[in-house]
Amino acid sequence: MQHMYFFITTAILPFFRLKHQSWFISDSEPVVSYKQKALDLHHQDLAQNHKDRKWTSNGVYTNPYEYTSVDTMSHDNMSEWLYSIAKSVIMSILFIFFGPIFIVIGIYVKYKS
Repeated sequence: MQHMYFFITTAILPFFRLKHQSWFISDSEPVVSYKQKALDLHHQDLAQNHKDRKWTSNGVYTNPYEYTSVDTMSHDNMSEWLYSIAKSVIMSILFIFFGPIFIVIGIYVKYKS
C-alpha cells in the first residue's frame, strides 16, 4: 500500500508543480552585489555626462580599454539560486509525504478565490 501511495504522489507531483508554481519556485528579485551596482553607476555616469569625448561616436561612449564583459565576476545570484533549489526540493519531499493535504489545500484555494 505504501508503494502505491508513493508511486501515485510522485506521478501527480509534476502536474501539481505546474499548477502551483509559486509554492515550489521562489519569485524574489535578483541580488546585485556592490561591484555590479558600482559598475552600473559608472556606465550610467558615462552615458549621461561623457559626451563628445575621445572614444565617442554619435553620443555613444565606447572604451576599447574597458573589460569585454558588462557584468562583474561575482556570486550575485548564488544565494537566490540555492534558496530556489532548496525550496523546490523541500516542497517536493513534503508533497510526497503529505500529498492529500496539499491537494485539499489546492482545491480550497481554488474555490476560495
